[in-house]
Amino acid sequence: MATAIRHIKLNMPFYGWWIVLSSVLFHGLSGSAFGFTFGQYLLRIEEQYGWSTFAISSTYSGSLLLAGILSPAHGWLLDKFSPRAIMQVGTLTFGLGFIALPFADTFPMFFIVIMIMSVGSNLSGWLTLTTVTTRWFRRKRALALGLSSTGIGLAGVLSTIVAWSLVLHGWEATAIGSGIAVLVIGLPLCQLLRGYPEDHGMLPDGEPPDVRSATDAAPAQDFSEVNFTVSEAMRDRSFWYVSLGHGVALIAVFAVLVHLVPHLVKGLQWSETSAQAVLTLVTLTSIVGQVGGGYIGDRYNKARLAAICMLMHAVAMLMLAFATGGAVIVAAALLHGLAWGTRGPLMMAIRADFYGRRHFGQIAGYSNIMVMFGPLIGPSLAGWMFDQYGDYTGAFFAVAVVVALGALLFLGSRKPPVPARMRTAEA
Repeated sequence: MATAIRHIKLNMPFYGWWIVLSSVLFHGLSGSAFGFTFGQYLLRIEEQYGWSTFAISSTYSGSLLLAGILSPAHGWLLDKFSPRAIMQVGTLTFGLGFIALPFADTFPMFFIVIMIMSVGSNLSGWLTLTTVTTRWFRRKRALALGLSSTGIGLAGVLSTIVAWSLVLHGWEATAIGSGIAVLVIGLPLCQLLRGYPEDHGMLPDGEPPDVRSATDAAPAQDFSEVNFTVSEAMRDRSFWYVSLGHGVALIAVFAVLVHLVPHLVKGLQWSETSAQAVLTLVTLTSIVGQVGGGYIGDRYNKARLAAICMLMHAVAMLMLAFATGGAVIVAAALLHGLAWGTRGPLMMAIRADFYGRRHFGQIAGYSNIMVMFGPLIGPSLAGWMFDQYGDYTGAFFAVAVVVALGALLFLGSRKPPVPARMRTAEA
């Protein structure tokens, strides 16, 4: 009977792909509900309550800062408890926060609700989903992460539905409806998540168990994998190189997300519709990059590929800084989206390749503290330079230089040697 059960498992689709599918849907759901539509909420809330643009937008920055501060604790939870339970708590918190948002009619209450939503969206978001995905894949890890990241591009497409609802039904009804959708769709999706394939008699990538783990008494083990502790990973210079490089890349990503449309409208006198279409082109192109980056990331050196993407980001920012024609702007959007999508799945795959799966949640959590400075610095730097000089030319040029230098961080990253404790044990 045991042999028959194992035979059935081996001939079914590998369960890790169901986790990838759930990640796509989660990214699409949360990103379209709020991440890609925050600016439109901002305009309507500002009009209704008279709060300043800076005050409302500061809640977004505050949510990113809170996510970075809580990342180590988030990673610890992922390594200690079931990711399904963490996703359930996060989904409940995010959905109920959404429903409560229209009733926060004073700015302090609004700020508190946004912070609560931030905690929920992060517990049910990127760090949790990528951590679980890395546990279920090794040889196809970059491809799995790339496919799961296509949900971010999906969110950009679905956000048009939310934008339509904001215009037709108002922001309060849209917020309540989005919260209900998060609960109704998200909570069932949580059931798909599982901790490690070994806990369910499987190996990463769906590889068949070898003779050392062919009994029902012991789950399969990956004897070839080296698992670093958090302290061991943080003593390795590549941990800092990859973390800083990832953060630097997000300076460009978030500078474009926040300021591309204002640059085209204010600086080049484009219509808002045309400018938004270019931003949508960036997210659509990122989907192509995510799938392609995942495919080539499993076949070539991930750190070198990431360095190439950083240079692509830099060239795209230079094109945006000095271009005046539509064709060059579109080309820059395509290049930036391709770089963003290709590099994205490589970031977590590099960390998992270097430091293993067992303590990945905590390692990624500590790394995320540095990564989150990118989304904070990018929009702020570009906004400050626009206020100083009256256009985005200097801002985009500065971002291009910083991101180009960031390529050196990935070129300097190397897979670390086996920890000393393991070399001592082998001796």
